[in-house]
Amino acid sequence: MRRKAVRDGHTSGTCHPSNGPFGPWCRPVTMPIFMVMSERGLHQIEDDLSETWLEDWAGAGVLEIEALLAKHAAFLTFLESQEA
Repeated sequence: MRRKAVRDGHTSGTCHPSNGPFGPWCRPVTMPIFMVMSERGLHQIEDDLSETWLEDWAGAGVLEIEALLAKHAAFLTFLESQEA
């Protein structure tokens, strides 16, 4: 679609025939919008309905906190080795 010249010299209309997304959502058709998915996989509603959902949720949270603290401790060890 070409732009139309208006009498005052300005142009109107669009140069693209599609009325699709723009900005960061404007991607080639072959490129997926969502690049990364959680390693935990898909969420199943049955997990929320089980008897142990709270313990499972808390356990997963504790594991993630422990992993973060282990990374932090390793970084502190690295910094201490650089100071020596």
